[in-house]
Amino acid sequence: MARTPKDTRTPAEKARATRNIIASLMHEGYVPTPEAEAVRAQVARGEITSKEAITIFRERALELDRKISRAKSD
Repeated sequence: MARTPKDTRTPAEKARATRNIIASLMHEGYVPTPEAEAVRAQVARGEITSKEAITIFRERALELDRKISRAKSD
């Protein structure tokens, strides 16, 4: 019994989806750092979902906010 591929989108559809994901990430506070680019590359390769990437970026932003708050309170 043949299995159907998980992703049946055309390359153009995949590229469009990737572009939309990156736009979403930028809206969520994406900053093109080496670490952020590594996450973006994982999304592009399909290793993680866009929701997982957004969660990663959100957690990084919250951690940065905590560090800034601690520095201000010292």
